[in-house]
Amino acid sequence: MISLGNNAHLFARPHRRDQLRSSLTALFGCPVADVEHPGIPGGMLLVRFPRGGSLSIEFDDDAPDDDRPRLGTWLELRTDDPAGLVQRARDAGLPDVHHGGHPHYLAIPGGQVFAVAPQAEQAPPVGPR
Repeated sequence: MISLGNNAHLFARPHRRDQLRSSLTALFGCPVADVEHPGIPGGMLLVRFPRGGSLSIEFDDDAPDDDRPRLGTWLELRTDDPAGLVQRARDAGLPDVHHGGHPHYLAIPGGQVFAVAPQAEQAPPVGPR
């Protein structure tokens, strides 16, 4: 049996560090920590979510970087208040991303994309059955 874990790791360019820290703090409403890790020059940003899971961001000059959403991995954020999270993203200056697959997408500095969805117990089934 296989399942997908609830931890994600992204790469961003070093000049995005402060932008990411402030926008993720505003978006998630929880601390964004600077974490040193052996073997990772410059450390990482780390978000530990109150309901479990984490997001770590490692910095590398070769990371893809674009203010437009790119063709990379898109992640899903689940919340009790999708409309409130979308509004916090807009208030933080994060752009909406329009794509036919889901009603609410947003981009963070560097072009990573998140879908905003209701918590699993509220979410309708997704994909073919």
